[in-house]
Amino acid sequence: MLHFSTTRTGGVSRGEFRSLNLGNYSDDNPLNIFENRSIVARKFYKSANELITPHQTHGNKVLLIDADFLNLPNTDKIEKSYGFDASVTQEKGYFLCVTTADCVPILLFDPKNEAIGAIHAGWRGTTGRIVEKTILNMQKNFGTEPKDILAAIGPAVSIGNYEVGKEVEDEFRKSGFKLNKSNSYRHDLSQKLHIDLKEINRQELIRLGVPKNQIEKTRYCTYRNSRLFFSARRQSIHSGRMLTGIMLR
Repeated sequence: MLHFSTTRTGGVSRGEFRSLNLGNYSDDNPLNIFENRSIVARKFYKSANELITPHQTHGNKVLLIDADFLNLPNTDKIEKSYGFDASVTQEKGYFLCVTTADCVPILLFDPKNEAIGAIHAGWRGTTGRIVEKTILNMQKNFGTEPKDILAAIGPAVSIGNYEVGKEVEDEFRKSGFKLNKSNSYRHDLSQKLHIDLKEINRQELIRLGVPKNQIEKTRYCTYRNSRLFFSARRQSIHSGRMLTGIMLR
């Protein structure tokens, strides 16, 4: 198994997208994006098309990558992968990827059944239980048991820089999430809620049966580290995207 998470450095994009923008659906020059994806792929002796990245829509749908999908022409693959924020596979030699710029990238590896998953979890995906839906998909298709999963939570916005409005707070509570001192706080002056999206997803993995000692969570904050990471919250719509991926060998 191989996995990676990129920073914003080492590519060819310019301006707000400088330099390693890997977001297929950003406003950057498509030729620059393709070259950046090729730069990453070449490090693993792969082509850009072997970095399978669904067109994310902040939903909770999970895409099964099987032999039938891999045999499709590239244009059909793009069409079939629209509207998915997670993917799973047992196929070897292809990276399952997600793009992020503050949202939480989560990678899953089931060494027992040789299966992997990649998840893009923003607040909408998180409240839509995308982690649970991905694990259930892996159980159904590959026989994965949560107790066997190794999980990694990549760079995302930190609690201090993630203030949310009442509609987001209401959505978490409505979806049954417990917001408490371990994963959120209310700012003294603004009275706005701050949420730890990485920690909420770590707690969700534990709730689903993934052992604590099999979950790694980075401390990197995409908002705070402007030299290393893109941040949609910091840069608004002119933000590039990082790529996080996992592959079976």
